[in-house]
Amino acid sequence: MNSDTLQQLTSQIEAMILASDEPLSLQKLRSLLGDEIQSSDIREAITELEAHYQSRGIRLQKAAGGWQFRTAPEHAELIHSMWEIRPQRLSRSALETLAIIAYRQPTTRAEIEALRGVKVSSQMVATLQERGWIKVIGRKDVPGRPHLYGTGKQFLIDFGLESLKDLPESAQLMDEDEIQQMVMKNIEQPGPDNSDSDQTVAVENEAS
Repeated sequence: MNSDTLQQLTSQIEAMILASDEPLSLQKLRSLLGDEIQSSDIREAITELEAHYQSRGIRLQKAAGGWQFRTAPEHAELIHSMWEIRPQRLSRSALETLAIIAYRQPTTRAEIEALRGVKVSSQMVATLQERGWIKVIGRKDVPGRPHLYGTGKQFLIDFGLESLKDLPESAQLMDEDEIQQMVMKNIEQPGPDNSDSDQTVAVENEAS
């Protein structure tokens, strides 16, 4: 690809990524640009853009399998004060539930409760679903066929992850047999309906 063609392609990709409200994947970019544009050409143009924005106020970053422009992390406090953005509030219970789903997916509500030792409120699950952080991805083939939960695409976008492989190393979690034993114990000997009104903590939404 000659320099003029590369410059034009780079400009087109820059415009599309800026205009998109979600990360654009290589496949999506190619479908928009046309089959005559090769994947290698798109990658070359993206490399040019990444280098161009490396030291600027916005960066081209990979998230959820695609590319998206984001404000530079070092300017987050300034941007928040400019728009008077308040950190989104998420309860510690919701954080724990989200973490369990992210690391153990697919998992059921009973399995989450077995790990946390308290009931998981329907409202909290609904809140995580509304944000697009979790979703129902099927049903487990056991009596009652409970829903199986996993993370949604918005989880990757908001937490700046290209894929679930980018999650930090998890703490040692129980194995499947241990969880099932706790689930059965909770069914056989139901305890008090512990509330999920843990202390609320602030969580910065990383999707700048």
